[in-house]
Parts: sequence; C-alpha cells; structure tokens
Amino acid sequence: MPTALIAWCLGTAGCSHAVVVRPAPSYDAFTFETPLPASAAVFVDADQLLREVHVVPHPSGDGEHCIGSRYPVDAREALEVSVLSTLERLVRRVEPVSAPPDGETMQARGLDSVIVVRVDTFHAGLASGALQTFQAGVELTLSVSAFTRDGLKLREVVLGNGTRHRSGDLCDTGAEVLGHTVEAAIEDAMTELGEVVANSHELRGSLAAREFR
Repeated sequence: MPTALIAWCLGTAGCSHAVVVRPAPSYDAFTFETPLPASAAVFVDADQLLREVHVVPHPSGDGEHCIGSRYPVDAREALEVSVLSTLERLVRRVEPVSAPPDGETMQARGLDSVIVVRVDTFHAGLASGALQTFQAGVELTLSVSAFTRDGLKLREVVLGNGTRHRSGDLCDTGAEVLGHTVEAAIEDAMTELGEVVANSHELRGSLAAREFR
C-alpha cells in the first residue's frame, strides 16, 4: 500500500485497523485451599473471539470521528494463553490439548481431569464522540466444565466485562482502546474462572479420592 494511502487510512474513516489483543491472565483469584491435586488437560474453544467491529456514533450524538472504520478482532490465542496461565498457578499440572481427550487417552497420558472452557457470547462495541474520543465496551461469557475419571464434576458460566475510553486524532486510537478493553474483559473473566475451578468442592473431592485409590 503506498505511503500516502497508509497515512490517509490512519487518519480518516472507511479503513480497517487491526486490533491487537494480548493475553490477560488473572493472578487475583481467591482460593480457600492449596492448588488442585490434578494433572489436567485444558481445552479452550475461542472461535467466537474472531470478528469485525464497526465504530458507531456515541449515543450522545456528539461527533462523527472515524465513522465507518472497521476494527477486526482476533482474541482467540490471547484467551487460550490467559486460561492456561491462570490455571497454571491453581492446578498442579496443566496440559493444553486440541480436543477434549476420552478416558482411554487420559489414562495413557497420566491425566486425571479435563477442563473445558468455551466462549458462549462475545459482545464488543466501539463508539466515537466529541473531542475525538473513543469509548469501547466488551462483554464476555464463558462456559466452564471439568471432568475427572468419575464423570462431570463442574459446570459453570463465568462473566467478563470491560470499558475503556481514550482520545486521539487517528482512527488507530480506536483499535488501541478496543484491544485494551477486550483484555480487561478477559482478565475479569479469568479471575472468576480461577475461583470457580480452584474452589469446586466436587472437583477437589473427586481428585483427592483418586489419590488414595
């Protein structure tokens, strides 16, 4: 793309601005006990975190900055890394997998549990208003399931929310604020995820019972 066209896209509407989303694990999960005595396979289904967000006017009706610009978001890898990094300090051993293993595979790999995290909903919005201000909001819901060789021991839904705003002359500012907002929502969800998994009495009890068999 010619340099002049790149500069035009950075400062005007109608262009595409890639959103960078970095991993956002949580280290704030409150747990009542020591890490889970588990060797856990972890499967993350984050396909819904791939989409394109279009900037809209702020509900106040002030400003038309960058209206029509597009912001492609791909937070799949960021979520997967966030889940693994969050669980690593709460579970004795975690192993990422590309598909949930069956009982035979679990036994062959020395695994005694499977944790499945799936994105249920992902809502992301970006508005521009007066004084060239961008405001982003993100809502995220994840379904969390955990199995041991005794069957399903945990099924919960966790939520993550984020809001951010920032002013800037360039439309790329919208990509920056949206990326930080997605990260905030992921980190929020990771705190709840860690607490749900680490404090599950059924899951902990099943794993502890297997250690004495």
